[in-house]
Amino acid sequence: MGGLFVDSFEKAVKTRSGVINIIDLQGTWREMGRQYGALMSGELSDMYENGIVKKLIGEYRCEIEDMKERAQKFYKNFPQRFKEIFRGMAETSGLNMDQLLLVNAVELIAGDIELCPHCTGIAAWGDYVSGPLVYGRNYDYYPWFSEFSKNLVVAVYHPSDGSLATATMGYAGQIYAVNGMNEKGLFLELNNGMPSGGALWYDSRVPSVAKLFQFLLDAETLDDMESFFQTTKANFAYLIGVTDGQTARCYEWPVFEVKRRESHSRPGLTVLSNHFTEFSWGLPRPDDKSFWMTRTRRQNLLTLAKHLKGSINEKTMMKMMDTRIEDLGATTDMTVYQMVVVPERFELWFKIPGVQDWTEIDMKPLLRPRE
Repeated sequence: MGGLFVDSFEKAVKTRSGVINIIDLQGTWREMGRQYGALMSGELSDMYENGIVKKLIGEYRCEIEDMKERAQKFYKNFPQRFKEIFRGMAETSGLNMDQLLLVNAVELIAGDIELCPHCTGIAAWGDYVSGPLVYGRNYDYYPWFSEFSKNLVVAVYHPSDGSLATATMGYAGQIYAVNGMNEKGLFLELNNGMPSGGALWYDSRVPSVAKLFQFLLDAETLDDMESFFQTTKANFAYLIGVTDGQTARCYEWPVFEVKRRESHSRPGLTVLSNHFTEFSWGLPRPDDKSFWMTRTRRQNLLTLAKHLKGSINEKTMMKMMDTRIEDLGATTDMTVYQMVVVPERFELWFKIPGVQDWTEIDMKPLLRPRE
């Protein structure tokens, strides 16, 4: 496959970087949905047949009607423009709306069985780096999600409604952002915050992962991001890392409030695992064994960054993200994909452990930044 694969549909183009799909979508939201559905029909079908039917129904004995209800509730409060994407996908993907909604919610439904999303992020800049800000990110989930490595996609949206060009990175059919970058060079990533924020979930709110996609479509600066977080209630507890390539912030975002955590004691370094560390919460640190070694993963990355202070760049960050937890890093058997990003240069490297080593994707021509 490599980078030689090229496919097109209407105004959109699909290429691959190793096994990672890259789709460049253009037009109205309905048109981009049609393009997404046509170009990713095989991957969408695989997510449905092997994720929903084989795994969740066949192995975990989930009831299809219960899953449909969960998926519908998740979708119900999506912004209208995102619903248009689904309508377009239903026209061209070979899957009907019910099937597409199940694919969109596959991680959510899997998480209902046994909560296991870890995730770790680290941003280094200033005195910690030898160049521009660099961000490392581990996406941790059930190890069986590694079976869907060929369904990973960088979906780049170029809306005709004046929204900013925005790329999301994740599994095929997930019309939301757990990782994303826009044409202004803003990058964000999401971590589960349940160990500190609790397990309360609001079906009556717009899902936070959909809001993050919206934030990227509408935010030109970190100050814009700040205003969006300060005026939006989360539907679940999360930690969100956000950077403009010059500095990074962590938003600790439970369902009742949001606090921006700054790097007071370590200027130029921010590390996120799964618990809140902003001191004003007054929260105890969660138990490591009960909550996915969140304290250990965070401390390990802080220690690595201190040891490498002044020399961190994209190559160093890749080595840090390659370091397993037993070797005083943060990567585990649940790390299904990893990213290193230099937002200032619109550079992104993707790794799928056991499948594909660090592979660079140049985001600049994909996002085509406007002056």
